[in-house]
Amino acid sequence: MRKLIGEILIERTFASSAVIEDAFRRQGEGDGRKIGEILIAGGHLSFERLGLALAEQAGVMMVAGQDILSRQDPTLLALFPIYLARKYRAIPLFVDDERLVVATVDTDDYFLQNQLYLLYGKDVIPVPADEKKVTELINNAYSRLDTTEGALNEEEFRDMGSDEDAALPDLIDSNDEAPIIRFVNSMVAKAVKERASDIHFESFEDEMIVRFRRDGKLYVIQKVPKAAQAGLITRVKIMARLNIAEKRLPQDGNIKIRVAGNDIDFRVSTLPSVHGESVVLRILDKTTLQLSLDNCGFNQRDLKTMRQMIHKKHGIFLVTGPTGSGKTTTLYSALTEINSPDVKIITEEDPVEYQLKGINQIHINAKIGLSFAAGLRHILRQDPDIIMVGEIRDKETADIAIQASLTGHLVFSTLHTNDAPSAFTRLIDMGVEPFLISSTIIGVLAQRLIRRLCVHCREPYHPDPPILRELGLDPEEYRDHSFYKAVGCDKCAHTGYQGRQGIFELLIIDDDIRRAIVNRQDASVIKKVASVAGMLTLREDGAMKAVKGITSPDEILLRTQEDT
Repeated sequence: MRKLIGEILIERTFASSAVIEDAFRRQGEGDGRKIGEILIAGGHLSFERLGLALAEQAGVMMVAGQDILSRQDPTLLALFPIYLARKYRAIPLFVDDERLVVATVDTDDYFLQNQLYLLYGKDVIPVPADEKKVTELINNAYSRLDTTEGALNEEEFRDMGSDEDAALPDLIDSNDEAPIIRFVNSMVAKAVKERASDIHFESFEDEMIVRFRRDGKLYVIQKVPKAAQAGLITRVKIMARLNIAEKRLPQDGNIKIRVAGNDIDFRVSTLPSVHGESVVLRILDKTTLQLSLDNCGFNQRDLKTMRQMIHKKHGIFLVTGPTGSGKTTTLYSALTEINSPDVKIITEEDPVEYQLKGINQIHINAKIGLSFAAGLRHILRQDPDIIMVGEIRDKETADIAIQASLTGHLVFSTLHTNDAPSAFTRLIDMGVEPFLISSTIIGVLAQRLIRRLCVHCREPYHPDPPILRELGLDPEEYRDHSFYKAVGCDKCAHTGYQGRQGIFELLIIDDDIRRAIVNRQDASVIKKVASVAGMLTLREDGAMKAVKGITSPDEILLRTQEDT
C-alpha cells in the first residue's frame, strides 16, 4: 500500500508530526495547496527533502545518503534538447525500474509529463526543485556534453550564406541549422568547456585549421575545407561587430556571449595573410579567474615579501616576462588584495582584460592620442594613491612613472625582459638615469607559467643525474627522491598536464644592488649580487616545484632555457 507523503516526512524526520498536522488543518480550512507546498512556504521543508520523500513514495530506490538531484544520466539528454529543458524548466535525471525521474519546477505540468512519456516511453516521476536549482542542473549537465560537430563537408558549407543575426543567447542552446553557425558555436563551446585560453582560425593555401591553446600549448582541433573559410571568418566578424567588407587591414573587436549560463568575454583579432584572414579569439572567462596572490604559486617566503612590497606607500614595483607569462594576472591579484574603500587605484591598460570592482581602469587608445605617457599625466591629476601602468615602453612613460613615485605614489608596471636583473639595464638603455632607477624601484618580479602535472595520471620516476644537475640539484641528495613525469589520460585530454601556475624570481632592492645600478653594472653582475642576498632564480624556484611533484623536470627545463 502506498504511504502518505506526511507519513514519509515524519519517518525520515524531515518534518515533525505537529507541523504535518498544522498543514492538514490549513488544507481543511480551505488552503488549496499541497502539503509539500505549505511546508516549503512555511520554511519547514526544503525542495530537496520533499523530492526525496516523493521519490520514496513512488518507490524509487535511493542510495543511502545520496542527493536525488545529484544523479544525472547524460545519455537521457539526447532526446530532450536544452531549449526544451529551459522552456519547461525541467531536466531528466535517471531511469529507475523503467520509470523516468525528472527534476522540475512544476510537478503539476501534465503537458510536460505527456511530452516526456512520448519521448522516452516511460512513466514520469516528477521531483520538485526550485527554479535556481533546475537552472544550475541544466547548465552543468548540458555543458558537459560534447557539443562539437563532426567534420563539416563541402556541401554543407556551400549553402551557408551570410547571417546578419549576431545575437546568441546561449551557444549550447543554439539549434540553428546553418552549418557555419553550428560550427562556430560548437568550437566556442568546446574551447570554453576544455578551458582553452585562445581559439585560432588560421588560413592556409588549401584549408583552414582550428587550433586551441590549452595551458600555453597549441593543439590542432579541426581542419576546415577551404570553401568554408570566407563564411567562417565573416561569421566571427559579425559576432564581434567588425567590418565584414574590410579584408586588407587588421581589426580588433570583442564578443560577449553566454556559454552554459556563464557570461564570457572574447577578445577578437583579425589579421590578413597571404592565404586570407586569420582570426584569434582570446577567451576571458571570469568564472575561472582566481585573483589572489595565494593562488599564483609563490613559495611562503616570496609570498610574505610580495605582501610587504605591495603595501608600501611609494615606489615602483615591476613585473617582467614575455607575453603570456601571467604578468597581468599577478598585478590584478596584487591590486585586488590592496583594494579598499580608503584607497584610490587607477590603471591604464592596453587592453583592459578584466574589469575589477572598485578600481578605475583606463583603456589606452594610441589612435586618438591616449598613450601610456599621456594617460599617466592625466591620472596624476586624479589624486590616486596607487597607479598601474600596463607597460613601460619608452623613456617618456618611465620618466612620468618615476616622478609619480617620487611624489608619493605606489606604481605597478611591466617590462618585457627575460629576468629580473635585466629590468635595470633595459631602463638604462631607454635613457633613464641610474640614480633615479636606484632611488625609486623597490622590487622586480620575473615570472613564467609552467604546466601543472595531472594528478590523475602523473607517474613517479627517478631522473638521470645530468637532468638533476641541469636543474641545479645535487644528484646524491635527491637520489632516492621520486619526481613525477607526464603520462596523459581522459581527465587532461591526454596531455599529462592540467592547469598552470607561476614560477618566480623576486628581486628586492638593497644597498648592494643600488650601488651596482648606479655603477651601470650589467644584469649578470646584479644577478650574482641578488643571489648572494637570497634571491631564487626562475630555474631554482621551478626546481623546488618539481621536487614537490607539482610539475615535471622536463617542463622546468623547457620554460627556463634562458636561465642557464
